[in-house]
Amino acid sequence: MLFISSELDAINLILASIGEAPVNSISNAESVDVDNAIRALETVSRSIQRKGWLFNTYIDMVFPPDTLSKRIRYNPSWIDIIATDGKTYVKRGDYVYNLTDKTYEFSEDLTLTIIEALAFDDLPDVFKTYITAKAAIQFQARYLGDENISQELYQEAAESYADLVQYSIDTGTNMYQITGMQSLLQRS
Repeated sequence: MLFISSELDAINLILASIGEAPVNSISNAESVDVDNAIRALETVSRSIQRKGWLFNTYIDMVFPPDTLSKRIRYNPSWIDIIATDGKTYVKRGDYVYNLTDKTYEFSEDLTLTIIEALAFDDLPDVFKTYITAKAAIQFQARYLGDENISQELYQEAAESYADLVQYSIDTGTNMYQITGMQSLLQRS
């Protein structure tokens, strides 16, 4: 079973999936493989976090507009914003845009549910492990493509996914409580 405690551990596991030696640091790395492993980890992490989990979903957050511009700045760490008022809001440039009313300007506070991308080291351990396993699968498939290694990685990913499901049960979250799923169910 995998155990990932830091981003460096994750990168080293991903590198090991293609037979590369571990590194002591990922800052100022001079290896293309390290850069690609970092990119793979970030991509998978964002994709998994995008689903909205208990640890990265903030419900009923209130955002006042700027007093002069009447705009609300969009935080770059937000993966998704979900309206509580039935309207649709999106990121446009550096600001929240009201797609329903076609405006950047807000006359009153805006209440949103925010799904935020957290830094890898701030994630719960079960998510670090699952994200690393998924990133290693993608990385190995892209840069080496060894079927035997892929099977081992898929097994580790399945085990870490089971841990993630157990974590969701233990913390009281499941797919029907995830914000994105709630909005889909409400549309039915």
